[in-house]
Amino acid sequence: MTIIDKLRQWFERPGGSIAHQNANRSTRSSPASDTPVDVVDLGSAFDAYQAGARFIDVREPNEWAEGHIAGAVHHPVDALETHPEVSVARDTPVVTYCAAGLRAARGAAALAANGYSDVKALQSGYSDWQAAGYPVEHPDADRDR
Repeated sequence: MTIIDKLRQWFERPGGSIAHQNANRSTRSSPASDTPVDVVDLGSAFDAYQAGARFIDVREPNEWAEGHIAGAVHHPVDALETHPEVSVARDTPVVTYCAAGLRAARGAAALAANGYSDVKALQSGYSDWQAAGYPVEHPDADRDR
């Protein structure tokens, strides 16, 4: 089963949509509706990167510290779901990513449900991006140079 199939199962099950699960959270500025999320493959994500899309890493802080996509901003998915405001204009193309795709879809859904108009989730994860030889940053290693 591919990550796409897993995401489809998760979004299609009753209550499976993050937007649906968050609809009653008091920290939200407005109730979110079920929001479809576009999922992109690694090649399409790199094309978006080269075209200037902003990448949002939704992994945990320890994962971020081990390395991330060059130029990405960090917003862990749990925080993003409760406060879906990021330092990116709402009409800027955005690609969310994590380690395997599920948290990226959750983060993308939270952003899309809150007015971000061009949001996609990377179907694979950071390690696939890194293995492809695409630009990455390693904060500790970069700082020690």
